[in-house]
Amino acid sequence: MHISTSLNVFEIHHPIGRQIRRCREAGFLSLDFNYWDYQETAWTMTRQEEEAWAWNIREAADLHGVRFTQMHGPVHGPSFREMVMGLNVESFLEMAERSLRTAAILGVPWVVFHPGQVSLQGEEPYREVLDYNVDFYRKLLPVMERTGVGIALENIFDRTGGETGLWRRIYCGSPEELSELLTKLDHPLFGACWDTGHGHRQGLRQGPSIRMLGKRLKALHIQDNDGNKDQHLLPFLGTIDWKDVMSELREIGYEGDFTYEAHMSIRVLPDELRDAKLAYAAETAKYITAL
Repeated sequence: MHISTSLNVFEIHHPIGRQIRRCREAGFLSLDFNYWDYQETAWTMTRQEEEAWAWNIREAADLHGVRFTQMHGPVHGPSFREMVMGLNVESFLEMAERSLRTAAILGVPWVVFHPGQVSLQGEEPYREVLDYNVDFYRKLLPVMERTGVGIALENIFDRTGGETGLWRRIYCGSPEELSELLTKLDHPLFGACWDTGHGHRQGLRQGPSIRMLGKRLKALHIQDNDGNKDQHLLPFLGTIDWKDVMSELREIGYEGDFTYEAHMSIRVLPDELRDAKLAYAAETAKYITAL
């Protein structure tokens, strides 16, 4: 299993070529490109400008002998009816299509997207929310099939945390819902991304959740937390059972990368300390994947 990290360990004002080089020097030969961080910038570009931007990033990765094996796609926001950046369903669909074409240039096989609520109130019947997500993501199939880029839908969380045990309904807060969505989509270019931090925040056991997704699991967001907040920490800085995670990944024959989304252990540091922490992160990933 290859170890990987999202480039979001750096802020976007750092030149991307330098980000790639520093991750490579720390020991990461595979990377995740976080389109989410750049979606406002990308949206100001023409399609031709975005393609040129993507080719420049690909050239930097090739120069340093690094492969992009995963990407976090754009995020629509709190719900499909209350989107960020003044987007609506049509404009977000265009952004999603553009991100898939960018992923193809980068050589990315799987782009992670969030399933979504229809509205913030979340009062729609469950079947209506399921059908809405199926209808939206199926609209991306023509671009997916032309580019060969798949979409990995990510587990979310809706437990409020703390000792209250309260819940705020968010679609795909459970592996059962994510599994049903993938069954309904029923296409080999749709898979799952398991976010270990989201699962832990939800109070789920990692092993049974990963087992439920099985061969449909195509990507990982590896992060730790204390079970109460979505903290995006490196492993062993929270309370996740990493032996449980690795045991089940091996059991299902997971073929993807061990990809960090643990930027809050690195991006918060002074820049002079980040290289050392990245090297530590790489060694930690090697240790866990050998468990």
